[in-house]
Amino acid sequence: MKTRWLLFFCLLSCFGSWAERPHWRLCTWNLHNFFDSIDDPYGDQVHKPEKVEKKLTDLSAALESIGADVVAVQEVEKRALLEKLAQRSGYRYAILLPGNDSARGINVGLLSKVKVKGYASHRNDRLPYVEGAPLDTKFSRDCLEVHLRTPEPVIVLVNHFKSKVGKGKSSDSKRRAQAMRVCKIVSDLEHAYPGQSLAVVGDMNDSLASWPLEPLAHSGLYDPFVQLAPDLRYTLKHRGQPAALDQILINKSLSRYWLPGSSQVSHEKLFKRCSDHYPMWLDFASSL
Repeated sequence: MKTRWLLFFCLLSCFGSWAERPHWRLCTWNLHNFFDSIDDPYGDQVHKPEKVEKKLTDLSAALESIGADVVAVQEVEKRALLEKLAQRSGYRYAILLPGNDSARGINVGLLSKVKVKGYASHRNDRLPYVEGAPLDTKFSRDCLEVHLRTPEPVIVLVNHFKSKVGKGKSSDSKRRAQAMRVCKIVSDLEHAYPGQSLAVVGDMNDSLASWPLEPLAHSGLYDPFVQLAPDLRYTLKHRGQPAALDQILINKSLSRYWLPGSSQVSHEKLFKRCSDHYPMWLDFASSL
């Protein structure tokens, strides 16, 4: 009984110290083939238990180094696996809903140290038609909508768009259709929750200046990483060339809390051990 009460007060103390912090941190990171050791009916990678354990250990150390309060993640196989990472890394919530990737079984998710008010999937949303993309296109994985009770309530939309693998026009058109649908979701949410802070994050598999992401670039969302030089901004090396494929975009309401100068992409070896992508993050003031 004494042990339980001690644990309770420790958790309460941690939450209290977080609530009193002058800022909070949002991160997005593609964890790259974060699979378990179970052979499932889809085309997943089946890792040996010791490899899964090493990945968990490396990711936990990396997340501790980042120190983010909220982490959007991509390429995670199962919620149970994400929950293990959450337990080791000090996150209260691990959110993951199975998406549309029936071939590889990779999903988007979110880790949070702050209260999650609710979440929803957009995996069944029908995307707008774009020439070159199939009819009745859906998100390649999902657009996971998470409502957070940060000091200023925030909605986070976690994405992982269609990869560049495959025919160029079809691949580009699918990403553009996904970008257009995300813009509509943002518009609907801002109408439903006037003045609500909102962030669109994740692995978009393209730069913000590309044709596929043009709808997002002209949506009114702000790119708080725009001032970073190309040699600092890239999140992946695609065919040996630096590419800024991961994005964090914020709406006007959230931009009021953004702390200029806090936006960064880290290329430390610690992160390279965990993934082929590098994490990116930024800080927000807890109050104006």
